[in-house]
Amino acid sequence: MNESDDHSGSIEPFMNWKRDIDAVMSDGYGINTADAGIDDDRLRQHWTQKQSPEDFVEWFAAKYDLTPISDWGWYSSKLTL
Repeated sequence: MNESDDHSGSIEPFMNWKRDIDAVMSDGYGINTADAGIDDDRLRQHWTQKQSPEDFVEWFAAKYDLTPISDWGWYSSKLTL
């Protein structure tokens, strides 16, 4: 079992799951959970349902009609040197 799948109440697996959500949101939409105003109580509801970070972000983006970075045209989340 992956430690991020452990829903026994330990804070570390939840924080790892939240970190993964922030990464997926940042890569896809250029924001994170703080930017979106998503508090830990709301996230924890989805985490206890064992929702994957990708599924959560997909649900959240659809619910709030987020525009993916790929539609921005002028923005790249990947820095090129």
